[in-house]
Amino acid sequence: MIKYSGMKLRTILFIGLSIYMLGVKSQADFRPGYVIELTGDTAFGLIDYRGDLLMSTVCNFKNSNNELFRYVPADIKSYRFVEGKYYISWNFNEKKVFLEYLIKGKVNIYYQRDDKGEHYYMDKATQELVELVYEKGVEYAEERRVFFETTRHIGLLNYYMQDAPELRDRINSINKPSHQSLISLAEDYHNIICKGEECLVYEKKLPLLKVSVVPFIGITKFRGYENFIPSIGGYVYFWSPRANEKLYFKSGVVSLKSTQFENITQVYKIPIQFQYIFRAKKLQPKISGGINFYSDNLRDFNNLRHTLSLNAGLDYQLLKRLSLSTSFNSDHVPLLVAKTDDEIDFKVISYSFIVGVRIDL
Repeated sequence: MIKYSGMKLRTILFIGLSIYMLGVKSQADFRPGYVIELTGDTAFGLIDYRGDLLMSTVCNFKNSNNELFRYVPADIKSYRFVEGKYYISWNFNEKKVFLEYLIKGKVNIYYQRDDKGEHYYMDKATQELVELVYEKGVEYAEERRVFFETTRHIGLLNYYMQDAPELRDRINSINKPSHQSLISLAEDYHNIICKGEECLVYEKKLPLLKVSVVPFIGITKFRGYENFIPSIGGYVYFWSPRANEKLYFKSGVVSLKSTQFENITQVYKIPIQFQYIFRAKKLQPKISGGINFYSDNLRDFNNLRHTLSLNAGLDYQLLKRLSLSTSFNSDHVPLLVAKTDDEIDFKVISYSFIVGVRIDL
């Protein structure tokens, strides 16, 4: 069905370098926000939106003159994205960090991520800031492996919320602290203790799972064949805004129809890939990689074959949920299959260009 042939090393390096540079140049994601300086003054501008790990240590801020400032926790009191995440500078265990303010009420909840993992903190007017420590793992007792899971966070929550005994069973059921469980608990505690006064939830409520669909048309060129082949299909993207607003799981079906293939007129391609879309601006670069499965019969996968895939492209946002989508895709023989004495390991099977629309449901 598909003829394999070699590919020059410089072409591979060019593709890899292009994808790498696309990622490096597109990482910044500046969004409207403001910083509270040590003097108490407020400066409005744009703040670079990154992962929780980086935003716990640094705030990259552009003022109205497009001047870039790099703040560490000792430089400012706090910073916040407009209608979004809110970080405050805090000295904890003799170390200055940015804590994300999740909820402010009769009990306040904070969050931080570092190279050791996730950390949740809590305080109230009459009690100091404490970490809701949670650990799990394996330890050895009398030469036996024993799984352990700490419950110290349950004791602290019960102590800080002892004036709301009706929440005790609920607290005891929190096996592991999380954004959802702690924000919901603190909100209900506030409403029990302080009726008529609303608490402030700073954490932006995002859905657990979202779906995007991408119907498209395109052309494909297989190595060893002269002509381009028309293609039609659709991708489905699954993504979790709570975990990462830019990382997607990508699948779908691509239909390729041609008389070029040996004894076959119809071929289907099924991608199983991960994709990263830099959604900071209207023009949104993207890269993806994974596996493509090929079959000439979607009801019979006995002759299923697979390739490695590297892809790059650009989406342009037309409306809030609608974007024009383009991408250049390449298929490669798996390394173990392609290994020969006289050719490099990484051989290209095909390359294609597609145009479609991305609809964010």
